[in-house]
Amino acid sequence: MQSGFRELIETITSVSIILGVFFSYFQIRKAAKSIEVGQKANEINVLNSFTKEYDRVMLESEECTTSKKVATWYFRFWNLVTNEYLFFSKGLLDRNVFEFWCFKLCLYYNSKPTKVPYRRVRTYKLSHLEYMINHNGSYPKSDAFFRELMEIADSEKNKDEMAKKVHRLVKKYFKIKC
Repeated sequence: MQSGFRELIETITSVSIILGVFFSYFQIRKAAKSIEVGQKANEINVLNSFTKEYDRVMLESEECTTSKKVATWYFRFWNLVTNEYLFFSKGLLDRNVFEFWCFKLCLYYNSKPTKVPYRRVRTYKLSHLEYMINHNGSYPKSDAFFRELMEIADSEKNKDEMAKKVHRLVKKYFKIKC
């Protein structure tokens, strides 16, 4: 009788452990799915925030009628771009989205903003270099990234080749520590 009771207890214990393992497995999967959904929601919020800020900054460009307003506008523009880079480098901004934005920036580096009414506005590239020298000293990795992006803009006129080089550059800097 004693050994039968012991076997029953051992069987119940084994079944309980197996059920506990299965339950834990399903709970972990459920928690992982919740985390994944939360991460996707955060990615959408980050993208939405940057897009809204970009739209706001671009609308403000039409009000740049003095050199001081242009300087302030460029500061806001490059500050936004730097923040996008920082989020990207930490893996908080989708790599493909950031790559597309960098490609577009590469296309415009050597031109002037078209919506700015002030006549003596500098090119995007010249203003970005000034920003990096005067305001961006805490982020040497971002400076290196954007200097390489400028080199691509200066050296590559073929859009397909430019896109390939931007892709390699973005891949090189993905999830680095700033």
